[in-house]
Amino acid sequence: MLKAYRESQKSTADELGTMWKGSNRLFTTWDGAPIHPDTLSGWFHDFIQRKQLPDICLHSLRHTSATLLIAAGTPLKVVSDRLGHGSLTTTGNIYVHAIQSAEAAAAETLSAMIEKGRNSKNRKIG
Repeated sequence: MLKAYRESQKSTADELGTMWKGSNRLFTTWDGAPIHPDTLSGWFHDFIQRKQLPDICLHSLRHTSATLLIAAGTPLKVVSDRLGHGSLTTTGNIYVHAIQSAEAAAAETLSAMIEKGRNSKNRKIG
């Protein structure tokens, strides 16, 4: 959907010619100028209300995305780059809870694999 929207923007830019402001952002005003962040937040709030979804802010989606990526084992560097953080330390400090959960899950997985190996070995001997 975002690719289609970007293509639509390019068509609009071609139609407007020199009137197109030309920011390289996805969400813009009709003439390509950067949209004010409060506008997008307002749209999101209205959407949440209309659909009777839990009352969260748009920024919460950023945190959810990062937390899910970390929990799924995505390297912290990749998550940090996607978020636009200047350093891994920033990402690590903000998402330490997700990192700890991912590390605990990895430890449990490894433990289960070792236990499974032990059980297989014991069955062959006994």
